[in-house]
Amino acid sequence: MQILALTVPEFLAATAAKQPTPGGGSVAALCGALAAALGAMALEYTAGKKAFAAVDGQVREALGQFQQASAMLQELIVEDAAAYEAVAALLKLPEAERVLRPEYVPAVVAAIRVPQAVGGFALHVLERCAGLLDNCNKHLVSDLAIAAVYAHATVHASELNVRVNLPLLSNQEEAAAVRVEMGEMSAKADRVYMEFRGRVLGRM
Repeated sequence: MQILALTVPEFLAATAAKQPTPGGGSVAALCGALAAALGAMALEYTAGKKAFAAVDGQVREALGQFQQASAMLQELIVEDAAAYEAVAALLKLPEAERVLRPEYVPAVVAAIRVPQAVGGFALHVLERCAGLLDNCNKHLVSDLAIAAVYAHATVHASELNVRVNLPLLSNQEEAAAVRVEMGEMSAKADRVYMEFRGRVLGRM
């Protein structure tokens, strides 16, 4: 299945179907890609406007970053599905057998690193949204804010997608460190989002 070639109804049907992918990881990456795309749209209506001439360079830089983040998150939709399918196949084997397979550790690491990357991109999108409130077309503030909502949700979803695979790591000290790292990422996202939300609501 070519996930990125699916129409919206097809993607939703595939997600709802009794099949392993697309699942929570791919949906989280899609959510992050939507956040970045919506942020880009808000800036498309800001770039080049006389009222924002003084910050046009910053706006265009942020626009490029949103576009790049959306593209990367789309790639991660596919990578997450592939990573999950690889781990799922190995989990069908007895534990004593699967841990001896040379592909086991790389598969587990991929199933952790992909959602970690999704969370990192989403946090960057969220922080960018928060920093652009004063440099965004006033008619697009709600779109920028909704981009932040989706980015915030993506960070939390990514933490869950990472944590569910951590017990599969043989090195539980490493697992504990990753668990802390993801918790800190979510906590930072909460702080950024709540401060941004307050500023947005103050304008409505």
